[in-house]
Amino acid sequence: MVIILLTGTPRFLRKRWALAEIFSSTLIGMSIFEITKQVIAPETTIWESHVVTIIFTSFIAVFIAFFPIRAMQTEHQRAMNELNRMKSAEEWLQNSEAQYLSFVDSTENSIYTVDTEGRFLMMNRQHMIRLGLSKGMFEGHEYEDFHTPGETARFISLVKRVVEENDRLIEEYDNNERTFLRQLNPVSDPSTGNTIAVTVVSTDITERKHSERAIMEANRKLNLMSEITRHDILNQLLALNGYLDLAKGLTGDPMADEYLMRCEDAVRTIRTQISFTRDYQNIGIKTPEWQNVSGIISQVQRAFLLANVTVISTCEDLEVFADPLLEKVFYNLIDNALKYGGNRLSKIRISFLKESTDDRLTIICEDDGIGISPEDKQRMFNRGFGKNTGLGLFLAREILSITGITITETGELGKGARFEILVPKGAYRAEGRP
Repeated sequence: MVIILLTGTPRFLRKRWALAEIFSSTLIGMSIFEITKQVIAPETTIWESHVVTIIFTSFIAVFIAFFPIRAMQTEHQRAMNELNRMKSAEEWLQNSEAQYLSFVDSTENSIYTVDTEGRFLMMNRQHMIRLGLSKGMFEGHEYEDFHTPGETARFISLVKRVVEENDRLIEEYDNNERTFLRQLNPVSDPSTGNTIAVTVVSTDITERKHSERAIMEANRKLNLMSEITRHDILNQLLALNGYLDLAKGLTGDPMADEYLMRCEDAVRTIRTQISFTRDYQNIGIKTPEWQNVSGIISQVQRAFLLANVTVISTCEDLEVFADPLLEKVFYNLIDNALKYGGNRLSKIRISFLKESTDDRLTIICEDDGIGISPEDKQRMFNRGFGKNTGLGLFLAREILSITGITITETGELGKGARFEILVPKGAYRAEGRP
């Protein structure tokens, strides 16, 4: 069968044609030789003539037969090599398939493949256990055979999206009081690139969700306790500040008045630090969400009196996946520019840039103030560094780190401050922009 596929002619037919070719060539050669011999040497006897003819025709037959036989041997060897190659490829594919099936059966995740209509093509052992099936029982069945109409409609809609977009899709869903995270991956036709099937990897995350809820509940209780304690401390600070005002009016000693002023400064510092604990405890409490950067900047601007300073934003289409406290990041950046930019400050510009060779996106907040010294660049994000509370930039860095976003200062002293917020792939959306 292999030789027929390779040559297009049955092997036994090629042999017969080769023998016929040798016989006819030999017969023609003998006839020509006999005629020529009779013309050149008519005196030759019959026996002499036959001996010479036999020797000559034998040589001619061997010479004529050599080429087709050699060609047949070469073709036969080539066919055997091709057959061996096909056998090796088949063995490799069988081994690869066995290794693949062994891998998908050994994982704790459910893995299965369906066609574009939801018919099962493959299912690993874990998913068969989840559905209560034995080996091979899924064959010929569709998704709807093991799920409710609502679940089937939802799943088929996801499959259609994967086929249309030719891209993976991740979804979290509940089933029988358990929570699963499934990832739908397109299976493409190598020749056309079109999606012809969808492979689903489903992970049971029920225990993880229970742990998350337990942690959230514990945080809620701790935050409630902190809120109550903070409220009580602030009330006591308010009373303490009132008593200090009364005490200043009762003494005429300048030294005592100075001490009382220092006490008031300490009260203000304590109040600021307590306010910081309120902001810091809220980091990571709420789930990160998509936020429009331009909308946040517009909202932050309302908190400042910007008589001589212009804030320019070119982030209209940009959304960032970050902690809900992202607003405080831009508040602190603008606040720092107003406090430390000096008299020359006139403009604060917020923009973003995406390099074509990098999947990350950079949000740039720069001003035309006096800038930041190289010494301060190394410490400015540390807690407690700064002329005031020293908590603003530290808080900004902590808020951004929740979703893997980083912030650095890259400006030049004398030319203005420049903060670069580096957003990783998957944590930004910028419609219509590079």
